[in-house]
Order: sequence, then structure tokens, then C-alpha cells
Amino acid sequence: RSRAGFAINIICVHTKWMEKISTHVAETPHPPETLYRLWAAPMTWASWDPDVAEVQFSGDAILGASGWMRPSSGPATTFEIVALETDRLLTTTSRMPGAKLFFEHRAEPLDINTRVTVTIGVDGPLRWLWRRVLGKSFAGAAERNVRGLIDYLDAA
Repeated sequence: RSRAGFAINIICVHTKWMEKISTHVAETPHPPETLYRLWAAPMTWASWDPDVAEVQFSGDAILGASGWMRPSSGPATTFEIVALETDRLLTTTSRMPGAKLFFEHRAEPLDINTRVTVTIGVDGPLRWLWRRVLGKSFAGAAERNVRGLIDYLDAA
């Protein structure tokens, strides 16, 4: 998006109060644009993320776009794209009573490889409660997400 000739990139929507539930960092030879292409195609998520069973999404991955997702375990939920920077960052959020669950996917080019970081966090007045409720089941979710994506691309 641009306004009056200036590029607008929202890089982070997290407040200083967001609590991390899970984070994972890895390096891959796949370029950032390849990673981003899959993040920005929600209909592919179930193909490479073992925690996603089904996604309904139509249109382009743009700020404010929303869809529906059924995780491998737990209730189905809606999600919204709340931050993106082409080939670098895509963040989605899902609403829960008293909180929002954030999924931040980041690709940083290095000299040879790409650093992939996935962070899952919760924010809102009841973040402390949701961190406790989701803590164990989400503890390895960021790693499963990163590993699933890299394994999927390696096999292609």
C-alpha cells in the first residue's frame, strides 16, 4: 500500500504487554520470498503446518483480510492478517475472550541462508489466563510450524 507516494509497511502490531507462548528460529537455504509466498497463501497452511487441519480463505493476503481455520486439535477460529511486509513478515491474529492470539512469521535474509522466526503470543486483559491455558499445547507450536514449512520446501 502507499499513500501520497510513500510506502506504508506495518512491521509489528504487538504491544509491549504481549506474552510469548512459543518461539522458534531456524536457518534455511530457501529465500525469503519463497517462505513468504506460502505464509501469504493460507489455503496451503494445512499442507505444511501439522497443527492446521483446514483453512478457508479467499482473495489476496492483504492487511485486514480474514479467513477461517480449524486446527488439528481445538476449536475452529477466524483469523485476520494484521501485519505484513512483502517477502519478510506476515502476522495473523485470532480473537479469544479477553485476548488476541498472535502468530508472527518473519524471514530475514542472511549472507547465504534465510533466518526464519515464528513467534506465537497472546495479548489483552486476560493474556495471563490464556498463556496458562494454551501454554503446554502451544509450547512446541512455533517449532512445528517452522519445521513443517522447511520440510515441505525441502521435499518440493
